[in-house]
Amino acid sequence: MDPVEEQQQELEVLESIYPDELTLLNETTFIIRINLDTPSERKHALNLQVKYPPTYPEVIPELYLDIAEDQEEDESDEYDDDYYDDNDDDEDDEDTKAAKLALNMSETIEFTRTELNQLLGKLNEEAEMNIGMPSVFALTTLLKDEAELLFEQILKQKEQDYEHERELKEQEEQKKFIGTKVTKESFSKWRDEFRKEIKYDEQLLERFEKMHQGKLTGRQIFEKGLAGNEDDTNPNDDEIVDSMKKVTV
Repeated sequence: MDPVEEQQQELEVLESIYPDELTLLNETTFIIRINLDTPSERKHALNLQVKYPPTYPEVIPELYLDIAEDQEEDESDEYDDDYYDDNDDDEDDEDTKAAKLALNMSETIEFTRTELNQLLGKLNEEAEMNIGMPSVFALTTLLKDEAELLFEQILKQKEQDYEHERELKEQEEQKKFIGTKVTKESFSKWRDEFRKEIKYDEQLLERFEKMHQGKLTGRQIFEKGLAGNEDDTNPNDDEIVDSMKKVTV
């Protein structure tokens, strides 16, 4: 069959399958919007642009992949406003903002150019395997499956990253309630520093002096006696010594 005729027949079939999603740019170039089924209220979609080379399907079609714009801009704007209002609320603490982010995680996912090229590479591999027959419908089916799988993988990774960060934060918070292990040495060091800080010994001495009203203690009397002059002896000391000598055992 003539390649041009095969192209026309395939295009007619595609237009019947995608009456609202297919946009014809010219006789050999068109765009198909691929709506993805994702766990998100937001409608994620991709645009697959296809261009027939003159000898297609004996060669692979020229493919280009991009993110599709939201069809209902009003709803998209309303969603965006609600989302950012929630996250910009000054009254929300960090934990509340983090919880909202987790709930809206699927809404914020966008494929990067690297991820789009990854999907495009799989489409080209599939097209190579289908050389000689019309393959665009098979490519759109594969794209939908692979894109939805990639979306789930990205979402799962984001959730794991969020959970990991939350656990690290909890561990940091727990450290505030875990004290340093007390040893005999550390307690003695703390005790000495604490006594110096509150001037405990000075306070104890002051209370002691008040308690005895300035009178000397037995220790102080003893120390004072030892510190006294050796010549200051009691005149009755000799009589006491003589009496002691008369004591018989």
